[in-house]
Amino acid sequence: MREGSDPSELDLSRPVERVLFRVEDSQEWELLVPRTVYPPREDTLLLAQALGTFRTKPGVAVEIGCGSGAISIFLASLGWTVEAYDVNPMAVSTTRGNAQSAGLSELISVGEGGLGEQGWDIPEEASLLVWNLPYLDPVEEGEMLEPIEDASMLDIVGGWSDVLLEKILHSKTLDECLVVLLHRTDPPSQSRSDSWLKAGWAHRTLKTLRIGEERLEAICYWKPAGGNDPLVLEECDSTMDEARRMDESLWGRVLSLNQETGRGRRGSNWETIEGGLACTWSIPFAESGLLNPGLLQTSIGAAISSALGCYCKWPNDLINPHGVKLGGVLIESSTSESVLRVGVGINRDSALLGNTEIAGWLEYLPEMELMDVFSLVDASMASLLESKQNIPEVSESDIVEISWNGLANILSQGARIRLGDTLHRIVGMHTNGRLEIEESGYVGITDEVGRLEWEISLAES
Repeated sequence: MREGSDPSELDLSRPVERVLFRVEDSQEWELLVPRTVYPPREDTLLLAQALGTFRTKPGVAVEIGCGSGAISIFLASLGWTVEAYDVNPMAVSTTRGNAQSAGLSELISVGEGGLGEQGWDIPEEASLLVWNLPYLDPVEEGEMLEPIEDASMLDIVGGWSDVLLEKILHSKTLDECLVVLLHRTDPPSQSRSDSWLKAGWAHRTLKTLRIGEERLEAICYWKPAGGNDPLVLEECDSTMDEARRMDESLWGRVLSLNQETGRGRRGSNWETIEGGLACTWSIPFAESGLLNPGLLQTSIGAAISSALGCYCKWPNDLINPHGVKLGGVLIESSTSESVLRVGVGINRDSALLGNTEIAGWLEYLPEMELMDVFSLVDASMASLLESKQNIPEVSESDIVEISWNGLANILSQGARIRLGDTLHRIVGMHTNGRLEIEESGYVGITDEVGRLEWEISLAES
């Protein structure tokens, strides 16, 4: 790693901009920013505001692409010890000089380097990793962006986010390490959240901002359950029953390789086919709030179907485009307990079970085996329901929106419901988890799962 320029001097032979940087009620800093260094902009402020929501004891923070040093200075003002990096030697010098002017140089160390640079690695002691991701689309072959300032905004094919994830997976980072990235999500940049979810990392949006036609999101990633593995059993009667023995104060998961008597909706049996997923999550009430269980199971089904690439049928079924079931979600709780248990069963293979056709996840994710799918579902579940210090909870309105989006996915493809002899149109989701349906201009609410008949014949995507 190169050491960069003199830490206390900027090249004043080049144009230098004086920028005032302030995050809401924090101190204001005057930053000197040369032309080739990325200055604080709306995206910088959005990222700082997201980090300002953290209320944990500060530890070691790592900033990739520190630019002017604005984010590193803000973190240091909150008590974090910051290790900042940039591949631009002028940015290294700029951050050092601005940190010194802010009186925070003892809390901020700056090095020249970063992702993709030979010899650079993520410090093992980091409890927070921050990056304002480059989000401009990759340029066509033969094109060039002259200033380093613009080059620092340029994404790569596949996304810098995936490169960072791969680096983390091969580094000795703390299991409790939080990763906060600023993404452009509309229009989508090359750097997306999908790969993190598949790798078993939960994520939740901290702050959003729309600038013109672009939407920026500060997204926090973490390992579910602090990186602790699930309890894996060779066999059991029911993972729901096994989960009753878990510590109710902790986020826990029990997975069985062979489940004998799993439960489905309304006490029916869920037969787990060899190789399929049979897992129950034990979630403290403090983490699931007072949300209606019916609404929760639909939102969980919607989140899992989105991750798998299949469809979600109200209230809790995972189906393929032909309406064939490949999995389901079941929630159990009682007033005498302080825990919510969420059971998820997903078939691996498509097959004919007796006279019943079943679908499997291999239709969508042929490269994924049992523990891969567990990690994906676990991350989806944690993204919705795990309570993490510093990270805002998913609100009831968010849960309703997630549930509705999951149902809208199947409805937009032509699925319909019949109640008795009448076709109804689904127009919304109630906060109690019931369907809002319309027929001849009359809108009502129903939870009559047993009487509803779905007509599903979706076009292949």
